[in-house]
Amino acid sequence: MMHGTRSAVGALALVAALAATAGAARAALPVEAVDHIQIPPLNVAALAAEDLLRDSSGEPARFAVPHAVIVTPATDGTWEQLDNGLSLWRLRISSPGAPSLNLGFTHYWMPPGGALYLSATDGSYKLPPFTAADNSDHGQLWTPVVLSDDVLVTVQVPTAVAHRLILELASINVGYRFFGATQDKAGSCNVDVICPQGDPWRDQIKSVGVYTLNGSWTCTGAAINNTAGDRKPYFLTANHCGINSGNAATLVVYWNFFSPVCGQHGGGSLSQFQTGATWRASYSSSDFTLVELTQNPQPAFDVYLAGWDRTSANPQSSTCIHHPGTDEKSISFDFQPAYTTSYGGTSSPGDGTHIYVDWDPTPPYWGITEPGSSGSPLFNQDKRIVGQLHGGPSSCTSSNKHDYYGRLSVSWTGGGTNSSRLSNWLDPLGTGATAIDGLPFNLQSGLKVTPYGGFAPAGNAGGPFSPSSVVYTLQNLNATPLSYQVTKNVSWLSLTNASGTIPASGTATVTVALTAAANYLGNGSYTDTLVFTNLTDHDGDTTRPVTLTIGVPTLQYSWNLDTNPGWTTQGQWAWGTPTGGGGQYGSPDPTSGKTGTRVYGYNLNGDYPNNMPEYHLTSTAIDCSQLTQVRLKYWRWLGVESPTYDHAYVRVSNNGTTWTTVWQNTARIDGGSWVFEDLDISAVANNRPTVYLRWTMGTTDSSWQFCGWNIDDIEVWGLAPSNPPLRRGDLNCDGVVNFDDIDPFVLALGGEAGYSAAYPACHWMNADCNQDGTVNFDDIDAFVGLIGS
Repeated sequence: MMHGTRSAVGALALVAALAATAGAARAALPVEAVDHIQIPPLNVAALAAEDLLRDSSGEPARFAVPHAVIVTPATDGTWEQLDNGLSLWRLRISSPGAPSLNLGFTHYWMPPGGALYLSATDGSYKLPPFTAADNSDHGQLWTPVVLSDDVLVTVQVPTAVAHRLILELASINVGYRFFGATQDKAGSCNVDVICPQGDPWRDQIKSVGVYTLNGSWTCTGAAINNTAGDRKPYFLTANHCGINSGNAATLVVYWNFFSPVCGQHGGGSLSQFQTGATWRASYSSSDFTLVELTQNPQPAFDVYLAGWDRTSANPQSSTCIHHPGTDEKSISFDFQPAYTTSYGGTSSPGDGTHIYVDWDPTPPYWGITEPGSSGSPLFNQDKRIVGQLHGGPSSCTSSNKHDYYGRLSVSWTGGGTNSSRLSNWLDPLGTGATAIDGLPFNLQSGLKVTPYGGFAPAGNAGGPFSPSSVVYTLQNLNATPLSYQVTKNVSWLSLTNASGTIPASGTATVTVALTAAANYLGNGSYTDTLVFTNLTDHDGDTTRPVTLTIGVPTLQYSWNLDTNPGWTTQGQWAWGTPTGGGGQYGSPDPTSGKTGTRVYGYNLNGDYPNNMPEYHLTSTAIDCSQLTQVRLKYWRWLGVESPTYDHAYVRVSNNGTTWTTVWQNTARIDGGSWVFEDLDISAVANNRPTVYLRWTMGTTDSSWQFCGWNIDDIEVWGLAPSNPPLRRGDLNCDGVVNFDDIDPFVLALGGEAGYSAAYPACHWMNADCNQDGTVNFDDIDAFVGLIGS
């Protein structure tokens, strides 16, 4: 097995593919000539039977089945060069009869001037283009659904920069219900939010969105306000919907998906969406998860940040805004006082974690919740969120129309850590507020700053970086002038027009650009925060993140398992050669590894047993202290029953005690082939000296045995630091020469060993300021002359 060459080989293959098209086709080929991936139709009846079990066990609603692939423009698709200086790459994907398809790109970086387009092959459905503005820190792009069974993927990029395109398709997700499908529609008793009953709740309605996760699950959530009023795009949903640090980047939120006509229960538009998020906190007892969306919602979406109430008071009346069956947005009412109980219980107060709501059965206020509504907010009589939907038996046809909502008052302190409570996120100022109102994401007065996104340049050490600058427009929404100030904290950024006065209803522009100092930074991820301050009345004060990424992740550690790495095993976990046994259900084990003959597997001679607890395979400690953007990659041959019954997990820890789940089976997996997995573990592993990997088999129920885990060719990738280019006088390697370099310069005069121990990522020879090839006291005068250069 070859290691450490994947990125280089991919880049060379892409250059070769582009070169092969030079002088070839000068106009787009007919779509029939484009490379075509075809996925067989799904067994919808079998999936429906699984969904009945999933829904009854409280799992998130599933709408699509993922198919793992590894597709890049270097290895698949069709390249063409056009006459206008552009290169065109296209790939056709289809699965007959599917109501929708969506795609998961685990690597996405679009060069300036390029764009990715997704559309139905016949042109009947199109998504807006994805561009360099969609490049993100997590490096992924998970797309909205395309309502077609035949999709055309198109990349158009200037030929001069086409070699810088990074695109890897890892998951083709084939829909079978909900989005675009005719079966499993929401019940007729649901009340469309466009109906008159929704009029008093127009702001709160705009806070609620339906979302997809991993391209295959769906739930509801709500944008939520915080005490700083800084309009951070926090999004509250349910823990059981499955968002974690490893998959938050796959989130796709749809705003304003509602029926245009009261009672239509259809006809809504999925055109307003955004992709990606960062996981912030979860707590299973109250079933909450909070994420921060990667980008701010676009102004045209008119999103509202809902208020909240963290007191233990029960709602005197309750309102839920949700997406039943992922269909158009609905609203439900209960005009009786709710009460506190346990999840699934009826006695009060129970364990105090949930709110019990029984929906009003009387028209015209009749309304309930359904699969897909999970995670939707519960508002009290003051129009503030007090919880999010965990589950319940409610449906249009059920005799029991009650639901359970995880209490925000319990989630506030959660498990006592920042990653298991809401308090430090929703009250970042530590005000102690017990309730706050919502506010529009779009400002109505004060200072408005656009674009809403941050500044995320990237490139190799020494530059160039793209984009190299961004222009922010500052708009005064007041009828009187206001003064403003923009600040930053690092030397590798410059600000143009950083302060001034904006006339009434006027605008100003501020340019944020990289300085030459960025060229002297080594590999790594560098961050700063731009602070926009309204000096007149602070209305609209806001921030924008800056992330400068230098270098690309490369292979850091690998285990091809030809030899035993000596990891800790429990139960029937073992290193060795699988025998091809098992397969009571699904496929049997393989008879060799993906490469070579050896694997780590659970029961190398057959299936896992019934009624087993969790058993773990755990790696030795892995040093990631110098790494960022850490990812785990491996090949698996796995058979496991639906998670209603049996479980398989991948977990990561940075202390060997607290474990974060980054992958789990979300459906039955039959095995039968090797499947590549690429998991983002950066939230746990970045800059950590002891990182542990864990594969878990179990728990299992009392029937149906599958072959379980077989694992091979395990890799850890990350972005490692590098020595920045030489720059005379810059002894602390911050890209500039100033008074901060005096102490490290003095240290350098004492010898290379002491200096290098204190500044391992810098060059000792930066102290050779007179360029005579040595570092000594003769460099002092030259160093003084360089200060401020």
